[in-house]
Amino acid sequence: MTRITLYKDFNGTIKGFKVDGHAGYADKGEDIVCAAISILAVNTQNSIESFCEDAFKQKFEEKSALMEFMIEGDPSHDAELLLKSFESGIIGISREYPDFVNHEYKEV
Repeated sequence: MTRITLYKDFNGTIKGFKVDGHAGYADKGEDIVCAAISILAVNTQNSIESFCEDAFKQKFEEKSALMEFMIEGDPSHDAELLLKSFESGIIGISREYPDFVNHEYKEV
């Protein structure tokens, strides 16, 4: 199961996320759930890096399927919008594949 943690501040603003584990929906290379989550996570990070001026920290461990991304300070309007889009996508995947994806929120 893939566990996704969305990091929010005390105002409810999303500041980052952690994606951990393999979904286990199908064999490696054929797992559409893992692929969907990976695309959302990588695209969000790449878009913030390319189009926003926000400083961030990131961590990636391919073997354990761990990706962590966190905006340093308050996210810009554009970064916040991209993170909300990530949240929307993750909620949709979690609803469609509840046995393979779990998402939660953590205050930071």
